[in-house]
Amino acid sequence: MAAEFIIKAPCNDCSRETDHVVLKSHKTSGSDHDGSGWMTTFDMIECCGCHFISLKRTFDFTEHDDLVVEYFPPPISRRKPNWIGDLAFNVPVDLEIYELIEEVYSALHANNRRLVTMGARALLDMAITDKVKDVGGFGQKQDALEKEGFASKKQREVLEAALDAGNAATHRGHCPTTKQLEQVMDIVESVLQQIYVLPQAAADLKKSTPPRK
Repeated sequence: MAAEFIIKAPCNDCSRETDHVVLKSHKTSGSDHDGSGWMTTFDMIECCGCHFISLKRTFDFTEHDDLVVEYFPPPISRRKPNWIGDLAFNVPVDLEIYELIEEVYSALHANNRRLVTMGARALLDMAITDKVKDVGGFGQKQDALEKEGFASKKQREVLEAALDAGNAATHRGHCPTTKQLEQVMDIVESVLQQIYVLPQAAADLKKSTPPRK
């Protein structure tokens, strides 16, 4: 039996780089009319810890010094919050917030930063409109959100920062940095959790807490 070939690779289940066994490899190669050559290697790999299966693709061009390596599915850049399942049960059936946030995470893992920021803006707009109805533009909606107690003055300032980033990506082609994108997602997740998840969590906790004697 052939010895196992072990490589280091990112694992989406373990959320870190781990040892992987190469289960199967396939190589293709060729050359261009100018004499430059290329080779593509496909490796099916399995994490030694959780046994998650993924595909590694390596491009080797004679004209380039560095190898180009891609993984499928792509390494997860940000894990979904542990309350994401509760969101699906707490949003109105006809409101596609859960479906949209799934698309936002898919764009995030593909490093489509503008699309993530646009999607984040749309998520905030949908959530705010759901709670205060369509009372006008973003300014009027934020006024209503603060007036009805869904956000404090300080929270509104945070919310405006994420909305402004979404507007810049949508209308001015702004591409946020990785850090800025993380900040946008922090705000979006916080707003969605506060509006849809925490009220039900608080109600459930109150029911299960024994009363004072």
